Amino acid sequence: MKPRPLAFACLAVALALSAAPAAHAQFWLANSVNNNQIVEWAICDSALKKHQPLPSICAKYPKYSGAKSRQGSASPTPVASVKVSPTATRFIPVAGDDSVKQLADSLGNTPQERQQILQLATAGEQLFEKKYKGKGWDHTIAGAMTFFIVSVHIVRTGKQPAADAENSLYASLNATLAQSDISKASSKDKTALYNTLLACAGLPLVFYVDGRQNNNAAQIEQAKTMATGFSRKLLNMEPEALEGMLH
Repeated sequence: MKPRPLAFACLAVALALSAAPAAHAQFWLANSVNNNQIVEWAICDSALKKHQPLPSICAKYPKYSGAKSRQGSASPTPVASVKVSPTATRFIPVAGDDSVKQLADSLGNTPQERQQILQLATAGEQLFEKKYKGKGWDHTIAGAMTFFIVSVHIVRTGKQPAADAENSLYASLNATLAQSDISKASSKDKTALYNTLLACAGLPLVFYVDGRQNNNAAQIEQAKTMATGFSRKLLNMEPEALEGMLH
């Protein structure tokens, strides 16, 4: 029985992401936006909002200095509690963006692999639009980042997070991103960031669902490797830290 083409593509992506960092693996997202800081701020703000101990990553940011002592007394004011528009991270897409093609080219070793990965990567936007239809999250950076984190969670745990958890995560990211440097980025950069996040959310999700439907344990593991790899290379974060934002 011949291996299925989809399984071949899944293996190619998983191997590319699990390999040692190389020039071709340095995606636009990792080099253009201070996304690690953005995500860490969202984690710290979430902990403050829930009156939980601050994670160790918060110690390096002056904005959280003294917050630990305040947690036991006066109520802190996390970024997520600041009143901002629900669509504060919305932008007008710029035509001609090729960030998803760049992603596919960085992951595939042959023209055939690159073309198949490109086709599968476009499923991310379709999945996003179907899952969050009517929420107004389209063309918002917070929406794309929420979908990416949710995708990582689903692939690694096999469980769908509660709708309330997703809504809370979106609100937290929306407030944090609206007050970060990313709000000053050009529409071109925001378009590339948005499209890359959706593609990197969709790829492992597509492979995971296909693996589950075909009872392919190896492909499921490769999808998990893929989700972990994207977490590290795109956001410079361990997947466990991202998943913790949904709890």
